[in-house]
Order: sequence, then C-alpha cells, then structure tokens
Amino acid sequence: MRSFFYQSITLSYIKNKHKKINLIIDNCIHFCYNEYVYGSDKMESKNCFSNIDRLTYPNALVIALTKLYQFKGKDFYYEDVLKNYMDAIIKNTIEKDALYVSKIIKLNISESRTRLILKKNSEPKTNDEKILANLKNVFKIIQDKGTDFEVTSNEFLHLGITLYKGVENISYNVETKTTRPHLLEEKTKISKREVLDAEIKEFNAAIKNKNVEPTQAITNLYVDLLHLNLFNDHNQILSLIILYCLLVKERFNLFKYISFFEEYYKKIEQFRASTISAGFNWETGYSQTALLNKDIIDMLLEGYGKVEQMIANFNFDKKIKKIDNVESAILKLGEVFTREQIKQVCPQLSDSTINRALARLKDENKVRPNGTGRSASWVRLVPDELFSPKTKQMNIFDILGSEDK
Repeated sequence: MRSFFYQSITLSYIKNKHKKINLIIDNCIHFCYNEYVYGSDKMESKNCFSNIDRLTYPNALVIALTKLYQFKGKDFYYEDVLKNYMDAIIKNTIEKDALYVSKIIKLNISESRTRLILKKNSEPKTNDEKILANLKNVFKIIQDKGTDFEVTSNEFLHLGITLYKGVENISYNVETKTTRPHLLEEKTKISKREVLDAEIKEFNAAIKNKNVEPTQAITNLYVDLLHLNLFNDHNQILSLIILYCLLVKERFNLFKYISFFEEYYKKIEQFRASTISAGFNWETGYSQTALLNKDIIDMLLEGYGKVEQMIANFNFDKKIKKIDNVESAILKLGEVFTREQIKQVCPQLSDSTINRALARLKDENKVRPNGTGRSASWVRLVPDELFSPKTKQMNIFDILGSEDK
C-alpha cells in the first residue's frame, strides 16, 4: 500500500514538473489521430499532375507524336483548300458530334425526331430532345471559340449549364472536410470549383513552360476530372466534352472536318478499358495513363488520315461538276450506300444537290432506293464502267492498249 502511494506521488510530481512536455505529447497524439482518421492537405489523394515529371517517352510514342505533329503542321493547308466550304463542313461536324453524344449518353429519341432537331432545328418536346438541341449549341460554342476557348472553371461550368438548360441545374459539388486541430472537430465546406482552379493552374503551367507534351497533359487532366467528381451530376460526359475542348484549344483542327465523338464512339469499349486502367493508383498520384494517351493519339492519327483522304477527294472532285461528284462518291462506296455516306465523302455538297443527283440516277435506272425515308439505303444497278462514263478511272493497261491501236 505504501509502495503504491509513493508511486502515485512520484507520477504526479513528474507530470507537474513536465507539464509542457505533456502538452506537446497530447498535441502530437491529436495531430496524428487527425491525420489518420480525417486526413489533411498532406494526406489527401494526389492527382496526376502531382507526378507529371514521371512520364516517359518510349520510341513508339516519339514516332507517333512525330507523325501527329507533321499532320498538325498542315492545318493551314487543309483550311486553305476547303475554305469555300468550311461553314457547311463545320455545320455537318457539329450535327455529328451532337448525334454521337446522344448515343453515348443513350438519349431516348427516335431517328426521325433526331434528324428533325439536328437538321431542321425542330422544337424539342421532351427532356431528352432538349438535351439533343442543347448539344448543338454546346458544340457550336466550342467550334466558334476554337483556340480562343478559355480553360477556366467558369467556361467549363457554362458548358454544363448550356448542355442541361431547361432540364436540370448543373453546379460544382461542395464537399465537407472534417479536421480535428485540437479536441473538437471542425467542419469546413469546400467547393470543387477551387479544386478545379488549382488543377487548371497546374495544367496551364505545364503547357506554358513546355514541361510536358500537350496530349500527355490533356490525358492526365482528363483522368483527374473523372476522379475528382467535380459536378453535381453527369460528371463523365462533361469531362469527356472538356477533353474535346482541350484538344480543340491546342489547335488539333482535324475536328473541324471530322467528328471527335464519332471516332470515340467507334472505339468506345477500347476507350472505356483504357480509362479504367488509367484510374489505377490514382489516389497515390501514380496513374497509369500511357494506354489512354496512346488511344487518344491513335484516334488523332486516324482522324488526320481521313482529313487527308477528304482533301484528296476534293482535289479530284473539284475538276468535275458538283452533281457528278455524287456519282464518283457512289463509285467509291460500293453496291449499297446511303445519303449519309455520300455526305461523308463529299461534305461540301448540300443535301439538295445529293437528292437531285440521286433522283436523276434513279430516272436513268442506275440506282434504286432500298426502303423509304431519308435513312433508306440505295442500291447501284449497273457496273462501274456503265455507271459514270464521264468519270471513268483509267489504269496503265488501258493506256498501253490505246497506244497499241
């Protein structure tokens, strides 16, 4: 009993004598507990840009980027060749972007109503139809601004508000952060707009200082946007539209001529897989974004290849009459084709020109419709040599044969 009494006196003496030490220990315990349970600025999830310097450039990537920037350097040439038709081409691209986004987000709209809204600006009747009409406005904004598009949280929010105008309100999420600086918990509300502003600051610095190749920076920012859960709803499609904006901002002008979202939709499962892969280890700041970046670069290269083909077709077709362009397009498309395919081959032609050409060919018994309506396919009834003698393509054997005669 006496031993226990003296131990208590001794502990009381030590505690009073070292009061400051005890206070420091208590604070350390609370700080560590707070770090472990509630998190702090140093313990929060890192983003892709926190370790952007880790990115490497293997030989295959360097070769692909070299090809990509060779194409990009020809942007002024493409625009000069097609300058008289740019308005029609961009209008067609906007309509396609809206159409394929409607497929990505699975809007419930019939094909006839989709065409009326996109082509004729028909008044939308349902919420899904309102979103489709709004999509046209969103892509018109992006095409009009082009490289002048400002990478800011306000601009991104404006796109979201425009897309869902008349349907629902889009805003930035607000998260509640709990800390325990002392004994009591403290809760503070932080808007995800502030998180995005910090992210954009890092992105702009990386682009300005040329610390990282632009497609790499865009890929990493896109992965961050997906995981930061910035918006109160529709975070995935808004992040994808922002990805498209950033590519346009960086002067990848191929998306004036071809639809970004059509190309994305064609390989949507591949993109989904690489996007999921890019999310691994995101919380630690070591996301594996290489595969997703490769998919984006491959899509850009394939897109530029289609632009090159478009220019080649245009240079050939401008030598013949507009209505004959339709005949040459049909020859390239095969036995069965649609109006939409003709429009893809000859985007400079109006719908009325295509319709007149098809009506004339039908009267000449060279083609016939397979079905009814604008979406009906058409069938070519005569072989190549009888279809369009004026645009017959000769080969070297024809030339040699004529010389022998």
